[in-house]
Amino acid sequence: MSTLSGNVKIEVESLEQLVLLSSVMPISLINVDVEKKMAFVFLQPLASTLPIIYFCKLDSIPNTRFIYLNRVTGKIRFGDEFSTEPNDITIPLIKIKSSNIMV
Repeated sequence: MSTLSGNVKIEVESLEQLVLLSSVMPISLINVDVEKKMAFVFLQPLASTLPIIYFCKLDSIPNTRFIYLNRVTGKIRFGDEFSTEPNDITIPLIKIKSSNIMV
């Protein structure tokens, strides 16, 4: 964990951990920095002015637009359309060209 440039940054173990974290946030989405090969989500606590950035490094960039997390089984899958399965959370993967998140 680091606190560079006014942000709290926490590295999680894997994309799977980032998916689990994103699924319980008020807005579920994952940013993917294609250039740096990393994924991240922001959390802005109500009682703080410092955003928390959870991130992980990626071996490869997912080629899909969404990640699905089944709330019952915990199974994670990838796809290009919103899931219509009743127990799925659909999490958009937002691919960005670059970010100023220093790891």
